[in-house]
Amino acid sequence: MALPSTSLIGKRYTIIVSVTVFLAANIWSGEAQSYQSLRSARILGGLAGGLIEALTPTLLAETFPGHHLAKVMVVYVGFLAVGAAFSPIISGAIAKCLGEWRWFNRVMSIAVTVNLVFNILMLPETTHDGISLNEGAVLGGQNEDKLPSKTECKAEESNIENVMSTVKTISSAEQVTLKREYVRRSFSLHFVELNWKAFLISFFQPLKLIFLPQVLVTVIVFGLTIGWTVIASILISLIYTQPPLIWDPLSIGLLNTGSLVGIIIGLPIGGALADMLFNRATRRSNGVTSPVTRLPALLPGALLSPAGCIVMGFALQDPDNYIVVCVGWGMLCFGLTGSANVLLTYAIDCLPTRAAHIGALANMTKNSIGLLCRMVLWTGSGRWARWASSPPWRAYYGGHISS
Repeated sequence: MALPSTSLIGKRYTIIVSVTVFLAANIWSGEAQSYQSLRSARILGGLAGGLIEALTPTLLAETFPGHHLAKVMVVYVGFLAVGAAFSPIISGAIAKCLGEWRWFNRVMSIAVTVNLVFNILMLPETTHDGISLNEGAVLGGQNEDKLPSKTECKAEESNIENVMSTVKTISSAEQVTLKREYVRRSFSLHFVELNWKAFLISFFQPLKLIFLPQVLVTVIVFGLTIGWTVIASILISLIYTQPPLIWDPLSIGLLNTGSLVGIIIGLPIGGALADMLFNRATRRSNGVTSPVTRLPALLPGALLSPAGCIVMGFALQDPDNYIVVCVGWGMLCFGLTGSANVLLTYAIDCLPTRAAHIGALANMTKNSIGLLCRMVLWTGSGRWARWASSPPWRAYYGGHISS
């Protein structure tokens, strides 16, 4: 529903409505009096949160220039991954200190309320009015060999006084324009189009992209990496709460420290390194951009992430080796920011106008991987090594090789 909703009310109001529904779902979850009520609240909250995740890539693509795309995209993927890694630590601390699971949802409600206020004040509509934000931008290093002549310098000096005399007038005009633009993009109905034709078409538009190799590989790798991270979190909590271990919630939450470290280490690889390769190749080709120049940055994550899953699989045969489990988990999560983000940036850079569709496909694939939780029953007999080397990870390797 993310893309269809933007056709009616725009991206800003879609996100604000989604965050509001997410807030209501968290309040409902904290006060639910039955399992059925709690389940319904969590389903509603998951649907609302999914809308926001699907729209973020297009917000970034419309806001930031291409030579910074990987750095800003890795922030999105990083926070997405940190949420899955850090929230168990917080929930474990809340459960141990406050002694009631409801308080986690209450704390979440407070955090979402703050987020909603910031969205209302600081998230204008990012849809362009037919003007490219990158128009006229020149990358560093271009035209460096074009030095001005002395005549040109004198002409420029003679115009400095005239330019300086109009600076104050221009500055005041810019302030009025920015204020008017902020109000127009934040508190008006200018971008509420109610385009019902686009509403219906957008249900199927993302599916057309699935046949493009760069999109197919991206959604497979992105979905498998973050999906396996979430599944690993669920399975590890099940293992360490059962006899003879019977760990308390905080201790189980602290196991996520390994995944958190892996995510943080991957940030400069999937962000700064990928953009550095892209910008260097752009300068060498006299301004001709090529999204493929970012792909070498995914190699470390392509090797470490699946290997980390295998390490986890063998380590969990003896759960007392929790240090090795944490190391394997960190290697697995390294692939989120160090590898999957590079592919996501590459796909969006290839098709910047379809960033929302790519984000929706990646989000759908990630959530579909959740169906693999049925493997909990299969792994209950202790076949961790088989889980770690299961067919989806063979697809993961194949995806990196094909890219």
